[in-house]
Amino acid sequence: MKRGLIPIAIRKQTVILLHLLFLCLSFAGITFIIFNPNYGRGLNWLQEEDYADTHSFSRQLEEDVDNVFRYVRYKDLLELDGEVNLDAEMFCVTYNSGNTKIYTLGEAVSYARRLGYYLNDDFEVAGGPDIHEWDTQGPSTPFVEWKTYSPEEAYEGPGDGFTSVEELSVQVMNVLGEYYQVRYNYIDQPSNLYFRVSYVDDMGNELLYTNAGQRSNEELRELGRYLYMSGRSLFVDNNLRYIPENVISLLSNNNRYGNQDYYILLAVDIRFPNPDPYAEAQADYMRSRTEYIGGAVMFLLGAVGLLVTLAGMALLTGHVDGDSTRIQRHYYDELPVECLFVICLAAMWLAQLALGSIIPRIIKLIISPVYQDYARKMIRYILFYLILLFAALSVLRNYKAHTLWTGSLLYKGLHRILPALNGLPIPLRFTCSFIGYLLADAGLLGGFYFLYTQRESLGIPYLYLIPLLILAAFQVWVYLLLYRSRAESQKIAGGILKMSAGDAGYKIDSEGFSEPAERVSQALNSLSDGLEAALSEQVKSERLKADLITNVSHDIKTPLTSIINYVDLLKREKISDPKIQGYLDVLDQKSQRLKTLTEDLVEASKASSGNIKLDISEIDLVELVQQAGGEFEERFAIRHLNLVSTLPDKDILIMADGRRMWRVLENLYNNAFKYAMENSRIYVEVEERNSFAYFTIKNVSASPLNINADELTERFVRGDVARTTEGSGLGLSIAKSLTQLQGGSFEIYIDGDLFKVQVGFPVRN
Repeated sequence: MKRGLIPIAIRKQTVILLHLLFLCLSFAGITFIIFNPNYGRGLNWLQEEDYADTHSFSRQLEEDVDNVFRYVRYKDLLELDGEVNLDAEMFCVTYNSGNTKIYTLGEAVSYARRLGYYLNDDFEVAGGPDIHEWDTQGPSTPFVEWKTYSPEEAYEGPGDGFTSVEELSVQVMNVLGEYYQVRYNYIDQPSNLYFRVSYVDDMGNELLYTNAGQRSNEELRELGRYLYMSGRSLFVDNNLRYIPENVISLLSNNNRYGNQDYYILLAVDIRFPNPDPYAEAQADYMRSRTEYIGGAVMFLLGAVGLLVTLAGMALLTGHVDGDSTRIQRHYYDELPVECLFVICLAAMWLAQLALGSIIPRIIKLIISPVYQDYARKMIRYILFYLILLFAALSVLRNYKAHTLWTGSLLYKGLHRILPALNGLPIPLRFTCSFIGYLLADAGLLGGFYFLYTQRESLGIPYLYLIPLLILAAFQVWVYLLLYRSRAESQKIAGGILKMSAGDAGYKIDSEGFSEPAERVSQALNSLSDGLEAALSEQVKSERLKADLITNVSHDIKTPLTSIINYVDLLKREKISDPKIQGYLDVLDQKSQRLKTLTEDLVEASKASSGNIKLDISEIDLVELVQQAGGEFEERFAIRHLNLVSTLPDKDILIMADGRRMWRVLENLYNNAFKYAMENSRIYVEVEERNSFAYFTIKNVSASPLNINADELTERFVRGDVARTTEGSGLGLSIAKSLTQLQGGSFEIYIDGDLFKVQVGFPVRN
């Protein structure tokens, strides 16, 4: 270990500790998010919404609308000159004796107080006997004639109007408590809600109910959120996200004058300067935003930390100080991966049992009932995560040590089965492999079905997904095997095609191939080496042959020139002896033939090797054929050959070397002159087809053509097997080589004794 480096053991412990801390941090963040009132709304509300736009604000405003109209109803009933009017008449009853009595507010409150009732600090009725103990249907029970605080009350049956004075007094005290509650919260105490409700009576007097003082309607609108509705308008002027549903009906129902001269203006100061339910709810809302954002940040930090520390554990696990190549495995890592999987499932099952019996009792001792169910879920997830993390690190150590596959039960089983399969024929081996594939799929699907149907009894959530994951991984593995086999076959087939196309030096890159494909590719590469060597030897042989022909022709040319010159000198001596003159004629004839043969050999060698400089230009093929026909017409007459030409009336232009093209035609006409049957016809034709110009010459051979058409273009091969003619066997070979050098096609056809040659060139547009 180098100096200054932290030992791997300490780094492992540090990463594990940090991983657990980040795990707790992420679960804490999730807890803050889940128990936030805004859970499930996403993140948009953090940017797009204020408290004044929430349902909570709308519900509070709707509740305040009810309170405002209670104040509207109770103010005229209970107030006089701004003070509570104890002489206000509250209800009227008739006793069985026929006496009728009207109870005022003071009398009803006094009666209730004598029974022990009072208003507490929240202005709610408290104290007194249970109201259910009163006799509301006895012989002395009075009949209610009317109630000023509930004028709309109606009685459906004959006995509905009977009640006790005690109950009526408590009702009056409840009304008084509601009045005090509204007055205290909205009139006497500063509020963030301002209201102005206006009605006009039959005399044209405005009845105004407000806590806004001298503020104008425009000033109230500028406080933040407002709602304005008039009896003369069908529309609600507001800037609220949610309009209270009760405002329209309450405004109309509290109009006692039957006209349309009324309106309501509600305004909420969204700065919330005064302590009231709005300010408290806004503070709770802002606190929930802060907790939500904090929870989200904690979760993100925890998730990132989990990933980073998980990567650190993956990198460090199995390694030891001083040797980066050696992987240290624990004793349980020696188990096959299938056994590790079973142990993992057993641990999860035991954890589920503990969560069903022991852990809930501990949770009840230390955690509030509200959070107990959530705590059980979190403990379950943490336990399952730690078990899976333990198994994953064990699998990773085996992978680093290259024992994950070789140490598995499946590998050991396959190594016992595969040798037996290798001895089978390929179709049977393929059939067995396919059956094994189907059985594996069926087993995994059966495991999924069993775990899915037993998921409730097992108590381990989502356990049934494990066979599906293994099935998916198995399908991917089979796909990769098939893909690899197909890719190897494709590369091998591509290599064979390249070799067959003439690239004998092509080598197949067999890196990463499976063992059978690698053997085939190596055999093909060896074959490529042999082909390349053979082709190289053949090219070398052809080059030596060409050089030999050129050198021999050159060596023959020098003495041949001397022979021709001396024969010419002897003929000039005018020797009178006819026998000697005959010898000189034979020498002259044979020397000229030898000279022609030597020149043909040199030209054939140059043409086949491509060692000829071409002068490509635009040529009229029709005109060239006409000239060739004129040149050979007299020679054809010697052997009584009739030339029949079929030529088009228009020019056909091709790109070729004029001198070499003339040599091609000359060789073809000479070939016809030498080998055509006497007293026969020679047919010549020029035509244009599919943007190609074709020259065709055909004749009937004087000798039987018992030879392949391709062999006639080989050097020194003649259709006259008996060699009774003067041909050298090089004319067709030279013609073919010159044609191909100029980019044309040269084809020979033999049908019985019919000999036909066709030369084609692209037409110049």
